Amino acid sequence: MLTVGVLGPLEVRRDGRPLTVPSGKTTEVLVRLALDAGRLVSAERLIEDLWGEAAAGTGRNTLQSKVSQLRRALEEPALVSSGRRGYTLELDPGDVDALRVAGLAADASAARRSGDPAAAMEAATEALGLFRGEVLADAGDGEWLQPHRTRLDEVRLGLLEDRAAARVDLGGGGDVIPSSNGCWVSIRCARACGPP
Repeated sequence: MLTVGVLGPLEVRRDGRPLTVPSGKTTEVLVRLALDAGRLVSAERLIEDLWGEAAAGTGRNTLQSKVSQLRRALEEPALVSSGRRGYTLELDPGDVDALRVAGLAADASAARRSGDPAAAMEAATEALGLFRGEVLADAGDGEWLQPHRTRLDEVRLGLLEDRAAARVDLGGGGDVIPSSNGCWVSIRCARACGPP
């Protein structure tokens, strides 16, 4: 089983074993495809997103070369399928942390609305644990990234709110404070472990 983590430095694992993906455009191709895991991304969209203003001088051969490198790195060429129109990363969305976190955020929100703070706390805590640093850190600096980064930052803030509200609903709201990394910690732990 392959998993892709983009909520921090790129992390690719096959059956729990880390894989190394060539840096630069090959990594960017993987991140771009991972954000649409299981869905076709057109070759034109990939070229425009990843090469930006230089896209006019970038042919399909360059993209095909990067996809070939990616297939070798993933150790299973069929994971990146191709057709006349583009490429698909053949993964379940739940195997990509950025897509999994969106599902968990929806679960946390739904549990909170339905009056199940324990389930909201569990889903929000699991989702927040998927964030390992700057989101899409190895995806380059193309303009296509901004909406994804903004959306993921909003999801993270919503999770923090849902977790804090669930904590209050469970009767523990008076003993949590925000830490420097935006997560909530127990006052008892903060006193024992130093300032948040």
